[in-house]
Formats: sequence, C-alpha cells, structure tokens
Amino acid sequence: MHIEDIDMNMAVFTTKNVMKNGLTIVRVSHGDDGYWQFFDAVSTNSNENIMLVSMGSVLNMDESLRAILKMEPSHRASREGKNQDWIVEKYIEEEE
Repeated sequence: MHIEDIDMNMAVFTTKNVMKNGLTIVRVSHGDDGYWQFFDAVSTNSNENIMLVSMGSVLNMDESLRAILKMEPSHRASREGKNQDWIVEKYIEEEE
C-alpha cells in the first residue's frame, strides 16, 4: 500500500483526547477488514471516548503518522512519544 492510495476522507477511529485535547497518538492499528484506529497513551477504549473522524483530520494533527500508513492490515504500530520511532508488528485479532 502506498500513501497515495489512502483515502483522506476514509472514516477512522480515534479518541476525544487526541482530537479535542491534542494528546499524542502512540498506538495505531490497521485491522483485518481495513479499518484504522489511532489512540493516545491515557484513553480507554470506552464508547464514550471514541470518535469517528476522517483520515485527513488525524494526519493534520500529526504528520509523522504518514510513516506508518503503508502498514498492511493485521499490523499495529506503537511508540513511546511524539518524537520516537514507530515499532510495527503483525498481530492476530481476537474474536469476540
């Protein structure tokens, strides 16, 4: 996947803390079905905290995310802080 192939209007999941409070994204997952999730270090995954926004909105907040948008589905990335390198790994989603 190339960054040029990413639809900037695609809906992605993130947290209110990222979008409203400007917290740094430190965890990203690209699910088996193609969905993306962007999380900060302190938010829980509760429904009250999750927001659906466009990919472009997330990228406007943090240009460094472009480095991991080539991740294939079933991969996730994490980092300690905004100026740290991303660590990308494959994962298997658990069935609910």
